[in-house]
Amino acid sequence: MKLENKTIVITGASSGIGRALAFQLAQAGNQLVLVARRLALLQDLHATLAPHPAGHWLEVCDVADRQQVEACCARILARNLPVRVLILNAGTGGGFDARRMDLSVMHQQMDVNFWGVVYMLHGLLPCLLNAGEGQVAVTGSLAAYRGMPGSAIYSASKAAVSRLVESLRIDLYHSGVHFSLVSPGFVKTAMTDKNQYRMPFLMSAEKAAAIIIRGMEKNKTEIHFPYRLSLLSKASQFLPDRLYARLMHPRNRKSRTDEKS
Repeated sequence: MKLENKTIVITGASSGIGRALAFQLAQAGNQLVLVARRLALLQDLHATLAPHPAGHWLEVCDVADRQQVEACCARILARNLPVRVLILNAGTGGGFDARRMDLSVMHQQMDVNFWGVVYMLHGLLPCLLNAGEGQVAVTGSLAAYRGMPGSAIYSASKAAVSRLVESLRIDLYHSGVHFSLVSPGFVKTAMTDKNQYRMPFLMSAEKAAAIIIRGMEKNKTEIHFPYRLSLLSKASQFLPDRLYARLMHPRNRKSRTDEKS
């Protein structure tokens, strides 16, 4: 599917990868439905987009809130827009302290990263299925392959997304709707700007968006990047559990860093 002259819904559109995707997809002549929590940022984005004859639509919605998502999807469907592409990109991250678990933070990450995808699919996937064609891209993470230090709930939420997409692909194999899992590494966004640790192979949101678009147009089942980091992440799945835990433990990683310095 060439991503040109389509009607595309993008969640998490106001910043980061979502904003870069919106800019590039608008240049290709697509009509966009931009979904995010912050109206001011959506309006700022809208002002920078290449115009569309039918106009782009802004939807203020917190994807973690089921009622807001249901209302958002109802408004989209009420406009009779020929939605054929969903890019479910909204996500959140943050640190995790295994000795002092913060349930409110854990719920927030799972609600945005996993349930936000589920709610949007519940509202809009039938539109694609009824048309017998379409494409769904869901943003996961390389952190979904194995547990990461200080990221238990983030890794868990992205692993849940990965299995959700994989299972839907099986169940809807002959439906005409294609599912792509997007598994990025470190991308420079407002979320990663908060990280206090080294982020290998960090890339710009603009480059990430271009990779995602190319992958979707090739109907890739998984769009993973950057290449070297994704290879390392995939290879880590074959390490014995205890060895992996020892290698990834923050104390051991710090010791290895000190030895090199």
